[in-house]
Amino acid sequence: MESNQESVQKHSITGINIQLLNVFFIVITAIVFCFILIISNAVNNRFLAVKNAFDKFIVCEQSSELIKESSSYLTDQARLFVVTHKTDYVKSYLEEINVNRRQHKALENLEKVCCEKDLALQRLKIALEQGQSLINMELYAIRLAYCTLEIDEIPPQISEIPIRAIDLNVSKEKLQETAINNLFGEGYLIYKTRINENCRLTIAAIEEQIKNELNLNANELGTNISRLRLLFLALLLLNVILFISFAYLIILPLERFKTSIENDERLNVIGSLECKHLAESYNEIYDLKAQNEKSLLKKAEYDSLTGILNRRAFDQICHSSSEKKQQMALLLIDMDNFKYINDNYGHAGGDTALRELARILSETFRNDDYVARIGGDEFVVILPNCTTSASNIIKQKILAVNEKLVNIKDGIKPVSVSVGVAFSDEGFTDDLFKKADKALYIVKEKGKRGCEIYEENYVTEV
Repeated sequence: MESNQESVQKHSITGINIQLLNVFFIVITAIVFCFILIISNAVNNRFLAVKNAFDKFIVCEQSSELIKESSSYLTDQARLFVVTHKTDYVKSYLEEINVNRRQHKALENLEKVCCEKDLALQRLKIALEQGQSLINMELYAIRLAYCTLEIDEIPPQISEIPIRAIDLNVSKEKLQETAINNLFGEGYLIYKTRINENCRLTIAAIEEQIKNELNLNANELGTNISRLRLLFLALLLLNVILFISFAYLIILPLERFKTSIENDERLNVIGSLECKHLAESYNEIYDLKAQNEKSLLKKAEYDSLTGILNRRAFDQICHSSSEKKQQMALLLIDMDNFKYINDNYGHAGGDTALRELARILSETFRNDDYVARIGGDEFVVILPNCTTSASNIIKQKILAVNEKLVNIKDGIKPVSVSVGVAFSDEGFTDDLFKKADKALYIVKEKGKRGCEIYEENYVTEV
């Protein structure tokens, strides 16, 4: 029945299950980490978008500059040839459009970072178309300039250019003038200006596009960084809560358990559910151990016949009293006529008389007093914190004991006690025992069945 009650009590323990709490924090932390990964990926994508935008801007700027440089270079080579008639300038010109092909490379580079709908790419294509018109004008001017020279070796790409009818059958001076006008005239300058303007507009368009993308990405980055801060703050808060929870539910209870175990005390049922079960299990073992120790102590310190303290317990009490040096009274009690009782009622009768005397003494004196059997028919009573002012009370108690012994069970007669009493202000001493023994001796001399208080005019040597 008791085990069932203990089982019910054990199962009725409530508290926070640290395993479930641990799983809860793991799940929450995993969710927070997932959000951090998702937002971090978004931040990374935005950074890549910004990087791509800058790369795009750089490529567009480089492509525009490349087209402008190439166009200017071709213009310079063509003009120098028309003015100086040095064929090296023609070779450099043809090498630029056939080998270096910087304008076409600029377009290829731009097509790698822009789509067909990009305004930058569209404007750059227009610039290239206009640049091709300029090239055609420059090549025609070079063709006319060759006609003014008496040179048989003309580059095939130049010789294949047909001369317009208006320029046939005119003088070399007129051809030279037309060639120069083609390269320095208003029409040529208009095309040149348009090319530069389209390159400038290409840069402006890509700058506007990048500006918009940067604003959008900056806003998104700001939002995502704020979210990351909140998530990291939540993660920090989770760690703080986890630390406090483990400290309150596990570390603190274990520290208190350690202190209680060191002090040989029962454990307080505190902390997590696991700690509470641990405390309950320890307390069960502690109580069982205490009961076993109490049982062993009872066997070791209590008289098996009478159930009161034995000689060993009496010696321990005396030793403790001598260390504390407290006031006390010592009663040495001797059962009268014990040999006569054994002879007439047998050992069973003697045992009955001893048990009855022990019972009456225990009932007569206080719970704080010590009643012990130290020999066959010898008993003692130790009264802690007792002074000589209690002498009359002690005599009355002994008188009551003797009156009760007259009518003990089984009709055993005569049974009485002789008692010697001595007082001490310094706890138990050998001298105290001798004084009580002397007072007992006086009672015996007077005819037994009585109580004598030791007085200083007694001779202490027996």
